[in-house]
Amino acid sequence: MKFKSEKDLLVEALAAASRVTSRTPGPTFGLLLTLTGNQLTITGTDLETTVRVTLDVIGIDDGAVVIPARLLVDSTRLLDAGAVTVGLKSPDSDEVTVSLGRAAYSLRTYPLVDYPKLPAVPAPTSTLPALDFVQGLSQVVSAASDDLSGRPLLTGVLFTQHEGTMRLVATDSYRLSIRDVPGVPPLSSTGDVLVPAKTLTEVLRAASSLSVDSEIAISLSDSEVTFLVGSVAIASRLIDGNFPDYRQLIPASYPNSLRVAKDTLSNSLRRARVVANEQNSSVKLTLRDGGADVQSTAHDRGDVADNVDADFQGDELTIAFNPKFLMEGIEAVVGDEIILETTDASRPAMIHGVDDLSFRYLIMPVRVQ
Repeated sequence: MKFKSEKDLLVEALAAASRVTSRTPGPTFGLLLTLTGNQLTITGTDLETTVRVTLDVIGIDDGAVVIPARLLVDSTRLLDAGAVTVGLKSPDSDEVTVSLGRAAYSLRTYPLVDYPKLPAVPAPTSTLPALDFVQGLSQVVSAASDDLSGRPLLTGVLFTQHEGTMRLVATDSYRLSIRDVPGVPPLSSTGDVLVPAKTLTEVLRAASSLSVDSEIAISLSDSEVTFLVGSVAIASRLIDGNFPDYRQLIPASYPNSLRVAKDTLSNSLRRARVVANEQNSSVKLTLRDGGADVQSTAHDRGDVADNVDADFQGDELTIAFNPKFLMEGIEAVVGDEIILETTDASRPAMIHGVDDLSFRYLIMPVRVQ
């Protein structure tokens, strides 16, 4: 196997596939490079998620090779600009050369026969408008849990349906994100689908270079989903189990409502986080007529006090939140203003846009002394 490729394009493709490879030595520690003609396919997998990137190159000798992922990415990235040559030293060699200009790496390979036998990329079963789908995903995916040792169901994003359209739901038990995507059909018309959040993060990365009128093709089976995003195919096992009944967590109404400029409140929270203790951080909001007072205190660092102008309707109260979680909810809202609705200092608050409930963010308050 031997080919030439423009360095930056190759590095981008290698990095995309390497993010899902295993972090411990073994068959899935490497990247599988398969060359047929002038088409190079780069595959990375941890057996739960598989990323395949297709790249046009100058093909010299067809073949396949498995190379340690991190080693290949780092060595290629550090070369000068230009056309990189990658190829086996000889047909039966266990070393591959990566070279450009005066620099040449000689990297050990893994036995090709040890690499997992992966199924081919399936044909699409549906397509979705990339712009609406990606915006919805970006609003909810950060609310999924990243604790793989905890409750596996909470590490995924629920694809369900609401009034015939797609609804995306994610929670880590401290906050809950719900995004309805009007005009986009459900991923499945027969039931709910739970997709690992780490897979959807890769979908968002791959979709960042798409044009606004692009589509994302999807193939769905009983146990696996594949997203076809431009030249990238991202396949993942589905999470098996019943997602928690999130609907019962949403109050029918709130007695208190704060309407405030999104950037104004976000900037105030950033100032509050400067002194917050990241291990046990909280920020207090005192909601009152005319605005909100923002305060954060850390006994070993100091305190900060700020206030913002806002329109508040209801009874004055003080409520505390994890500032990171609060900021993520605020910044996920589309528009210049947000509505923060509360009941009291111990029950969840709701964040959404003005006259827009397509995205809702429920956040648990933090108890403070």
